[in-house]
Amino acid sequence: MTNSILHLGLMEDGEIELDLAALELAALDHPGVDLNEYLDELTDIEIALRAADGDAVNSVAQAQALSSVMVEEFGFSGDRTHYDDPQNADLIAVVDRRLGLPISLSILYVAMARRLGWSAIPLNTPGHVLVRLGDASDALIIDPFNDGRIVAPEQVEALL
Repeated sequence: MTNSILHLGLMEDGEIELDLAALELAALDHPGVDLNEYLDELTDIEIALRAADGDAVNSVAQAQALSSVMVEEFGFSGDRTHYDDPQNADLIAVVDRRLGLPISLSILYVAMARRLGWSAIPLNTPGHVLVRLGDASDALIIDPFNDGRIVAPEQVEALL
């Protein structure tokens, strides 16, 4: 495992698979954990997303598919009750508990979108992380912490 983590530091940003990297880093706090169980869970999410609307060509349909699968089917949501709980930043715990911080949930949303070939990037705003889906002409911003809801441009502006 240590070799794979060292390897992450040598990779170009675009080569890093966010979900896999986050799992490898989280495994440092879970000695002996079998990451295959978590990789299988991520694959199950990917399969469900493909079944829901894997052919979605616009960002609105992609956002709806992500929200439907991540929230309704798999139960992921932001942890409003215990926001500062360290488990909310640990992707292994997030997958187990289905609760997380904006950053950890954004990692999952971005990773799942990219697995389907969709354009997705995390957007770091002060105190919050959002996800941009689509390219410049079709861009849409969603909030994984708030059940993948679409964020209006004026709401993003207010965060800045």
